[in-house]
Amino acid sequence: MTLNIEFDLRVEGEALAEPFLDRYELEQMFDNTRRSIGAGLRRKFADIVCEEHAQAPKFIISGVYDNAIEELDIQYHVDTCCQRFLLRVMQVLNQRA
Repeated sequence: MTLNIEFDLRVEGEALAEPFLDRYELEQMFDNTRRSIGAGLRRKFADIVCEEHAQAPKFIISGVYDNAIEELDIQYHVDTCCQRFLLRVMQVLNQRA
């Protein structure tokens, strides 16, 4: 079963006069973020499906790069078929490695 991962990465706020990252570098950072987070999730959840419903979790990764403070805030949203499987997914997600 294929793991469903969606990304919503965007830039907000007024850029500083001399920004640390230009638009091209921001896109590179977003591409690297997609690859890195996606690879980690695929590795952790390659064989994880709900025992009762045979469904894989769905991940929506949201990120906002704030130009004013030059910071990227990432949030994970997890959709599962049932509450029991959500608890299992969160347990795996929070494990190191």
